[in-house]
Amino acid sequence: MGLMLQLKQSYFLTLLRDNAGAEGRRLVGACLGAGIMQGLCVFTVLQGLEQLSSDEGIKFHTFAAFLLCLGLFYYLFRYITGQSALIALRGVMEWRMRIATKLRGISLLEYARLDRGQVQSVLLDGREMVVEAARMLMASAANSVMILVAICKMFTVSFVGTVGVLLLMGLGLGIFLRLVGSVQALMEPARRADLEFSSGLRDLHDGLLQLKLHKPKTTDLFSGQILQGLNKASVAREAMERRHALGISFFAMFNLLILGLILFLMPGFLGLDAESTSTLLVLTMFCLSPLLSLVGFVPLMGKVEMSLHELTDMERHLDAVTEPFEREGVAASWQHPDPKVPAFESLLLRDVRFEYVDRHGARQFGVHVPEFSLQRGEMVFIRGGNGSGKSTFMNVLAGLYQPQSGEFILNGMPVEDVGMESYRNLFAVLPADFHLFSRPLGVDASARRTQKMLEKMRLDTKVRITEDGTFSTLDLSAGQRKRLALVCAMLEDRDVYLLDEVAADFDPEFRRFFYEEFLPELRGQGATILAISHDDRFFHVADRVLCMRDGTFAENGQQEGSA
Repeated sequence: MGLMLQLKQSYFLTLLRDNAGAEGRRLVGACLGAGIMQGLCVFTVLQGLEQLSSDEGIKFHTFAAFLLCLGLFYYLFRYITGQSALIALRGVMEWRMRIATKLRGISLLEYARLDRGQVQSVLLDGREMVVEAARMLMASAANSVMILVAICKMFTVSFVGTVGVLLLMGLGLGIFLRLVGSVQALMEPARRADLEFSSGLRDLHDGLLQLKLHKPKTTDLFSGQILQGLNKASVAREAMERRHALGISFFAMFNLLILGLILFLMPGFLGLDAESTSTLLVLTMFCLSPLLSLVGFVPLMGKVEMSLHELTDMERHLDAVTEPFEREGVAASWQHPDPKVPAFESLLLRDVRFEYVDRHGARQFGVHVPEFSLQRGEMVFIRGGNGSGKSTFMNVLAGLYQPQSGEFILNGMPVEDVGMESYRNLFAVLPADFHLFSRPLGVDASARRTQKMLEKMRLDTKVRITEDGTFSTLDLSAGQRKRLALVCAMLEDRDVYLLDEVAADFDPEFRRFFYEEFLPELRGQGATILAISHDDRFFHVADRVLCMRDGTFAENGQQEGSA
């Protein structure tokens, strides 16, 4: 009962069953056929041995029957192993596609809480292992059928001898499965140790610049994290592999022991003649060889189950934190119609409170905005010290962070009436940690228009649009990358632009152009601009300059206007 429950709850078997469809029944039938053909091959070999000892020798029809069974076995075995691998590959790729789709549906805060290394591991690792396990499952199933056919033949030779062989095989298999159970118990500690080691490697990758400039920091990272993590991972993996090797070597030895007991003890204890003993011995040998492959499949099955368990846990977590209004996009793999975005006229935030808490529930920071308004065609700058809440406020305003309380009034209507997806699509956001895609995404822009934008941003000598629509290079300086990000934002033709210290990496000449020519021209085209900036010598171009301190606007956000 416990074994049946485990098989029913198996992630691997569920994956194959759900993706096989009508092909599943054909695979089962072909698997039975392959096992029977394999058993019949054994029977023809035995018949040939009997004929070999007779005066007439081996008859042609016996050889022809062997070739026929062999050909059918080859055809069926190739079909079940190849088709099962394709089903497993399709299933695991679709599963990963679902997870990638659902990643887009969670909030920015929930995404920040995810372990990036674990996400990458779940999405990229273990595919080949699942496919190989599918092949081995079908091979083991066909071998199991052959073993049953061979056992039936053994009973016709000697009932008592066959019972003895089955008892010995069952004893060896039981001990092996017990050893394998201890291997599976070691898998989870090994996985945790691997994650700790991977965490240290990520610090090495992401912090390489600081490490190269500070030898003590490098020493501390390697001694305190990387080397310790490697040691823990190695110890955990070695313990698992030693136990695995113990199980495999025990079962291999036990198989030879069974053959020895049949040959040396059964004739004397059970009174078997030489012909019956040799027949039992041959049949047992044909049973033990595929049984070894079945035994090798069991540890692989455990590793696959652990890998798919991680996929399941990740998907369940993403399902639990998916934003409600994003569920339609998730269900359609983001191929659903674009939202209807209203023309921007005005935005009013009233008594908005947002607090960020970590995974343990401890408050980290927050913002409180008693009132903030933004009108069409305005250019508003926000200034303030590091950690004052400027970027957090911008993410709240864009709908990327969900506030705990407060009102959002868009064009005189509550945002709930407009829809959060439509509201978010009002904004072109250029954050400090922006990402450059290989081509302009989600825009219907001609190569000519893109080229003009590149010229405006003075990038036409550095970047061009290739025939397939991608940028010729992204290998640019920090300031040039921001200019290219601005090109992509302008191509989106949004009503409102949210810019987070975009000019921080610009050279003085381009910075002046950005503030005194580009932004006024953009506003003149009807755009609304909200920018975080510390460039006080250019504040005169803004309609208003607001100051943020400790998560709120000084003087309720109504600070000095432009000169």
